[in-house]
Amino acid sequence: MISLISYGEVLVDFLPTSVNDPSYIPLAGGAPANVAVAYAKLGGEAYFAGGISEDNFGNMLIQALENDGVHTDYVKIIADANTALVLVSLDSCGERAFNFYRHNTADMQYGISQVDKVNWQNIGVFHFCSNTLTSQPIYTDTLYAIRSAKKNNVLISFDVNLRQQLWQDLSFLTNRVETCIEETDIVKLSRDEAEYLAKTKGVDVDIYIQYLLLLGVKLIVITDGSSSIQVTCTGFSTMFEVPKISPVDTTGAGDSFISGFLFSLAKSVEEHSEIESIHKIIEQQEYVSAAVLFAAKCGAFTCQKKGAFAALPHLADI
Repeated sequence: MISLISYGEVLVDFLPTSVNDPSYIPLAGGAPANVAVAYAKLGGEAYFAGGISEDNFGNMLIQALENDGVHTDYVKIIADANTALVLVSLDSCGERAFNFYRHNTADMQYGISQVDKVNWQNIGVFHFCSNTLTSQPIYTDTLYAIRSAKKNNVLISFDVNLRQQLWQDLSFLTNRVETCIEETDIVKLSRDEAEYLAKTKGVDVDIYIQYLLLLGVKLIVITDGSSSIQVTCTGFSTMFEVPKISPVDTTGAGDSFISGFLFSLAKSVEEHSEIESIHKIIEQQEYVSAAVLFAAKCGAFTCQKKGAFAALPHLADI
């Protein structure tokens, strides 16, 4: 089956025991790591590429990745650097707020020399998020990784996943995100993220979507919590309803969605010999629609359990 490499941060989410309980539980998380774990748990072959501290939290994280079947061949163990931490708050609807503790942490010290060690011939999908765009050095490294993957005909997937509080200077955000989008095949945004980026251009979301297509992206997926999912490419634009649930914790739901989406596309390529490649399948509405519906079920499943890795579904759960 088509393999996936997810590039970026793995960190420790401190989740509240309950909405009104001040005690916290440390759990493995980080959007790119969540995607790698989710893809592996569904039955795909997944690699994680990122820096992990040699501290106790780092040992916990690499063990958690490997326990869920993620290959850690391209992990770099970083000495004398802390693990990034996130304090997560939940409201009564399971929606999150974040406080990040991330200054020169291990996830920010994964560079070009590590990217050059990747055997791209074994990789079908390269996935990344925007937390490795927040400062110039890691932005430069990320762009190098994206372009290395693209040069090797790897499908590029970008879940924008904005965390504005991590940016040292928000004036760089839109340009860096759009520079990466120019290299990307599939872009996933939340409705809030799409509105934020559109506002920086002084346009509405529909016009911004058309602008992204002009930049060269092949497929745009916009999720909106419990509201409909919008999928747009040059050939079609469709809305999809999502399963109705009572969420417990939305942590990892978007990561579960995009990994389910990519897994379903990869599975369709594997099962249909007439499909030449995963690059071709994203132009075919039938398979994209099936992938969205599968992904929505993955996201809904994750919302009904607490945590990130532990809440991501196995294929039998869906």
